[in-house]
Amino acid sequence: MPKFIIHAPAGTFDATARQQVAGALMQLGISCEALPHSPMVRSTVWTYFAEYPPDAVFMGETAAWLPVVSLQIYVINGGLDARNKRRLIEGATAILDCRPGGTAVAPVYVVIHEVEEESWGIFGQQADLAALRASATDAPAI
Repeated sequence: MPKFIIHAPAGTFDATARQQVAGALMQLGISCEALPHSPMVRSTVWTYFAEYPPDAVFMGETAAWLPVVSLQIYVINGGLDARNKRRLIEGATAILDCRPGGTAVAPVYVVIHEVEEESWGIFGQQADLAALRASATDAPAI
């Protein structure tokens, strides 16, 4: 149940692109964390888009001249091994580095934040990655 927070200059993603990116990141995150592709698990993968005006994104001390994209991914510690961290970074970069019409955007920065299971709460309870992995493939969405 990764959480994705995408930081980008305003206008980098239109509504259609945001939906496509969210769906692709969801599929990638579920696969990398070895979670079932159930409606319940899919509904626990959230993607946030934070957009910034042109005068709020800098490269050094200069206003950014490229649509720099930064992705922060929050996962439960132990949910990803080194191979799946690489897959997540490479896959997320590929998802975020393409716009309609095939134009590339660079650079894309990806940071994975691992949170201890006892520090991750949902519905007032601590997260349980093992239970989530063992959940039924037909479990209904939250």
